[in-house]
Amino acid sequence: MDKSFFGSLKEVIITNTVIRKFEPNDEKQVKELILSILSNEYPFDKKAYSDSDLNNIAGTYSGERDMFLVLDMDGSVIGTVGVKEESTDAALIRRLFVLGMHRGKGYGKKLIEEAITYCASKNYKHIVFQGTNRMVQAIELCKKRGFKEKEHIDMGGFSIYKFVLDL
Repeated sequence: MDKSFFGSLKEVIITNTVIRKFEPNDEKQVKELILSILSNEYPFDKKAYSDSDLNNIAGTYSGERDMFLVLDMDGSVIGTVGVKEESTDAALIRRLFVLGMHRGKGYGKKLIEEAITYCASKNYKHIVFQGTNRMVQAIELCKKRGFKEKEHIDMGGFSIYKFVLDL
């Protein structure tokens, strides 16, 4: 056994992290995660988004071409992404969130990749993501994946951007 390797090892973090379909017993954790992020990081953007889907996630994302995923780390929901049919050709990516302390580790990228793969499997031609100018990390993630800015709406104090990825 190589002692030099183990001697230099300062910390090992072992987690059981999986992206999986939303289950009804996730609803409380998902709602708390999303509302916490929105209120702490984007308090001035509240008027831009309805949170009605959070009261019935299973029902809201139950369409034949809809889905909602959670990023589960050891039984705790630390991230989410939803896909909602906007039209026959277009899906809307919603609720792309990762708990702050887990950002920068590739989880957001994995969530959006799962959403894109799902959209392709459902034969969508376009994927739409909307976010405010304060959602810098999510916007950068979408841009890196090939989403192009299509619209910019000034809401007085903040802006809403619409990005589209053609499949």
